[in-house]
Amino acid sequence: MNAVGFYQIKSKKVEVSSEHWNINFYIGYENCLFKPDLSEKIQNTISYIVAKKYDLPFRFNIEVGTLQFLCGFVPKNKTVYIASKQLSHELTLTKNLLNNAFLNSLHIHAQKIATIPLNNTPPNISFITFDNNLTDFRDEIFNEVHEETKKIASDLVVKVGVYKQTWFEKLSDFGLDLTANYMLVRIHLLKFLAILPSLDHDVAGREVKRSLLEAITRLINDSKTASKKQLKGQQRGLPSQYIFILQILIWPGKIMPAGFLAFIIRKSVGLMARRFIAGENINSCEKSLKGLIDTGRDATLDQLGELVVSNKEAQVYEDKVIEIIEGLSQHIIPGTRNKAGINQAHVSIKVSALSNDFRPYAFYETYEKVAPRLERILLKAKEKQVFINIDAEHYHYRDVVLKIYQKVLIDNKNLHDYKDTGIVVQAYLRDGFKHFYDVLDLAKKRNHIMPIRLVKGAYWDVETVEATAHNFDAPEFLNKEETDIHFRQIIKLALENGESIQLALASHNILDHSFAEALRAKHYPNSPIIEHQCLHMTYEALSSGLSLMGWTTRNYIPVGNLLVGMAYLVRRIMENSSQVGILTIMRSHKKAMEFKSPKELLDEKILRNEIVYDESISHFTREFKNIYPIRTYLDSHFFAVKEKFNELYASLTVGNLLYDYGDNKLISSSDPSLTLANIKNDSINNVEEKINNLFDGFMLNDWKDNHSLRYSKLLMLADKLLFNREELTALIMLEAGKTLDEA
Repeated sequence: MNAVGFYQIKSKKVEVSSEHWNINFYIGYENCLFKPDLSEKIQNTISYIVAKKYDLPFRFNIEVGTLQFLCGFVPKNKTVYIASKQLSHELTLTKNLLNNAFLNSLHIHAQKIATIPLNNTPPNISFITFDNNLTDFRDEIFNEVHEETKKIASDLVVKVGVYKQTWFEKLSDFGLDLTANYMLVRIHLLKFLAILPSLDHDVAGREVKRSLLEAITRLINDSKTASKKQLKGQQRGLPSQYIFILQILIWPGKIMPAGFLAFIIRKSVGLMARRFIAGENINSCEKSLKGLIDTGRDATLDQLGELVVSNKEAQVYEDKVIEIIEGLSQHIIPGTRNKAGINQAHVSIKVSALSNDFRPYAFYETYEKVAPRLERILLKAKEKQVFINIDAEHYHYRDVVLKIYQKVLIDNKNLHDYKDTGIVVQAYLRDGFKHFYDVLDLAKKRNHIMPIRLVKGAYWDVETVEATAHNFDAPEFLNKEETDIHFRQIIKLALENGESIQLALASHNILDHSFAEALRAKHYPNSPIIEHQCLHMTYEALSSGLSLMGWTTRNYIPVGNLLVGMAYLVRRIMENSSQVGILTIMRSHKKAMEFKSPKELLDEKILRNEIVYDESISHFTREFKNIYPIRTYLDSHFFAVKEKFNELYASLTVGNLLYDYGDNKLISSSDPSLTLANIKNDSINNVEEKINNLFDGFMLNDWKDNHSLRYSKLLMLADKLLFNREELTALIMLEAGKTLDEA
């Protein structure tokens, strides 16, 4: 098939939800979209349109297997238009539109999608709610729950107001406030904090001094530049009075001895870190633990450390966790439980820190390294009557962590009666509800009520940046209101499955805690008592207020040294300084702003046309973009490649060679017993003849001066490589011995 044929538009009629729809696509896309039936995702989207009686045209990015396509849905015509992602191919081919029937048809097809108003597209939470039968909170029942939520929240605000901040909290909150309001402060502050731990060798302090002065100088200069350019919002420069203060402070810094300045800086950063990190080990946590116990609250201790780079580091992490488990008996009587029935002795761990070779796509190899350490931790916790909570991690690791955790709990008979363990569920992920159901399935298999810590999530910034860089839709919701709705949806799922799940609610939003209590009281009174959790010293007024309400409350307290804890400190600063983060929430609570449900806030945002959409539907471009990768940490992507690998391997083992022309055997470098092909090496004359034929063909072919034709052939080749990349990946693994991700 030539390029014109490959991108020829074809129409196919399909029946979905008792309606007939026309699907318009390129002939070359047919085998990808129809296998043999129309892609399930496209069918589900049409079902949404029919069920919701949605009559506005909208565009949506559809993933089919590991491939992505841009779709325009036009309900009135019952038509779907399918094109390349972000219309990149169409914009490339029609940049210099010639009087050509092929290009004209391509241009018209692309226009039908591009001219659809972006704001017609419903937010992602609407599709997810419909596809998975989640609660949309629009009926009368939830109006009653919301009214009760507001009453509870009003009482909680009063209790929160009882807490009085220390001067240190006020001072550090002022600094965090600056990071919230000025992007330049965040950039230069976080750069310096990231560098500081690696300068421990700098005893003389010269590098610390140089790095600090460089950060301040750049902050001053960048602020002046931003002011000259009249940049607004987050990109604006610091006010002149702040720049004046910095200019005054920089002179003492220049003349101060490097060693003395470095000492002051390290002490200051250490003091700031101590706001969030209780101490270096279990023995240095006594003050924090006593302060919580005296106010009727509990703690979970988190040994800092993730993404370890050596086996020695992984062993150190395990040893330190066990040290905490054994040391908790000095502070908490073993076996004591709070009002929710959960152990007061409580430790949070990161499973990925138990191996330096943590590969989601290599489950059994990763399991063999991680399982022995995880088993030792769980068995020690069982012996010492300590609760173990499996902490949240990057999206790449979420599913494999649960699989390892599940296998250890089920395979080890000594853990079958160990009830005191649970795991985190992250609501800011679009598939957070799926993870909840996986955890629910584990709880049912073990026949124990499993507490889950429900959080919104801590890796939003890094994972959305990664998604943009690699050109795929972020796994997180891009609008906070969507996250808040999903958070409540999972709260409801947890409460209605109270025979298997106990809710530990981790949030810094007063309405979240109030909603959970209101929903439980009105509709799920037999569900286990809710435990409320907060990050230590992040919004201490809320933690204190929750306890004063008579609710079971626990603070999450990290333990570790400054070097390991710096990443945690930076993350806390980012979360505190976010425009939708802790400080903003604190200010809204102090102002006693009107309590609105996340559904109301989302509806208002839609009316104001302020919804943030994925780049895949909001930004069309012919400029270079990375090809979105096969994300092997997703089961759907992993098994797509594995299936092709198994097919290819099975075929080769029975002698079906890939190529059989010549006397030279091509042996698999990863399996020497496997012959891939018989090939014949070209002579010098053969090679020269082929090169000459290529040049002759180029000069004689009509595509020499036809850029659009050349583009179309290259794009067709690119698409064919992309559409067959699972098979090509399997071939590279067998032929070159590459690992899955490398291939």
